[in-house]
Amino acid sequence: MKCPAVVLGVVLFASTVSAQSSFNGPRLPAAPAAAVTGELASAPAAEPLLFAEASPVRADAAFTAVAAAPVAFPEAEPAAAQQGPFPIGTRGFYNWQLYAGYTFFNFYEVPNLHNVENGVDMSVTYYPGGGWIGGEGDLMATLGSQSGYASTFTLASGGVRFRWEAPRGTQLWVHGLIGRSHFLPQTAYGGQSALGYVMGGGIDVSRAGWRRLALRLEVDAVGTRFFGTYQYSPKVSAGVIFKF
Repeated sequence: MKCPAVVLGVVLFASTVSAQSSFNGPRLPAAPAAAVTGELASAPAAEPLLFAEASPVRADAAFTAVAAAPVAFPEAEPAAAQQGPFPIGTRGFYNWQLYAGYTFFNFYEVPNLHNVENGVDMSVTYYPGGGWIGGEGDLMATLGSQSGYASTFTLASGGVRFRWEAPRGTQLWVHGLIGRSHFLPQTAYGGQSALGYVMGGGIDVSRAGWRRLALRLEVDAVGTRFFGTYQYSPKVSAGVIFKF
């Protein structure tokens, strides 16, 4: 009994091996590695989609959003403090003015006799509140010669001054002063002192960078009463102003 069973098992094993060989069939040769690499390189690799594609934004909608956004402007600085009719710190309208300059004076003593003199003119002016009207004090001193002798003329006076702002950093002004004058040498016509007064005007020129300085040109008529008669003598002065 064992022998036929062994034979039957061998026959079944052989049949099974033969069936597996016919099912698999012959194997195809493997494709070259270079060819496979070329095909893969030519086909674009699809990248994984990590994020959803953003929807396009319309240009007109973006512009509308920007235009509608509130715009913040810096607050305007407070206007410069005012002092009278003139702004403080603009054009150099300070309360006080000091002036010193050269003076040419042609003193008409009596008919057919005049004396040309040169000297200095100094004044101080105060404008209350930086306004257009101020009080002024002036001292004039000149030196000349007459008949071979040295001659001097001095005039200390005070009064009022009115100013007006002109374009390009200039001021126009007029003034009227009254005081006491003194003349040397002594003459046979009368005393050495007399009432004196000044009436005239001028222009002060200040450049943009000159906050405290200005140039002045002044023309006046000086009236006196020496030797029992009246004198009306011209005076021209030019100099520098300091403001504070």
